[in-house]
Amino acid sequence: MRKRIGYRRHRATFERYDGTRDSYGQLDTKNSNNWDTVALNWPCEYVSTVGGEILRGIMVTDKSTHVIYGNFAYVEGITVEDRVTVNGVLHGINAVLDPDGTRTEMRIELRKEK
Repeated sequence: MRKRIGYRRHRATFERYDGTRDSYGQLDTKNSNNWDTVALNWPCEYVSTVGGEILRGIMVTDKSTHVIYGNFAYVEGITVEDRVTVNGVLHGINAVLDPDGTRTEMRIELRKEK
């Protein structure tokens, strides 16, 4: 487990899309009213990484720009379909990991939304 002075001083809010569609039948993920809060004020460590894109064959994927670490409790059901706000900045989720397999700490890789 990562521990340093002030290591979990940031707060994250996780949201899950509720499936609302617009008048054309398309998923309306841009409207913030269509996202339900799953976890509020989750204490975490917020680390910047090198961002960009990765080319895998003919597919281009996002590279993680930030990583957050925190306790497994309260965010066990988080998936890459959810989104998170840390310090007022909105991020998509690239990966949700349990680094040591003990279900005590979560590592969540993020991509900054535009």
